Amino acid sequence: MGDFNVALVIVAAVVSVLVLLVSVYLLVNYQHPDDANQAYFPKLVVVLGLTVAVLSILMLPADVANRQACRKAVHNGACNLTLPMKTLWLVVYIVDAVFVFLVIPFAMFYYEGDQDK
Repeated sequence: MGDFNVALVIVAAVVSVLVLLVSVYLLVNYQHPDDANQAYFPKLVVVLGLTVAVLSILMLPADVANRQACRKAVHNGACNLTLPMKTLWLVVYIVDAVFVFLVIPFAMFYYEGDQDK
């Protein structure tokens, strides 16, 4: 059962990196031409927001795969080798709330702030 959990960790890491790369690609491909080399903080917020949103959706299949590790356990201690999904869900919910209520509004007001005097 340990091999299954190592495979699950590797898949989760690879998918997280791929989601981050796709988020960067979407930002670069669909950004306004006038914002090419400026407004880095709002762009970082957009990339992290897209990444967190997609990963929060992909947590459900990861949770199901993690629960399947205990189903075919040969010994009783196999469930101790699984990912701490309850902690991961709490982290995702807290990061979602921080982004929605603090980071995204601040980044919007920062981006829309008029720099011309």
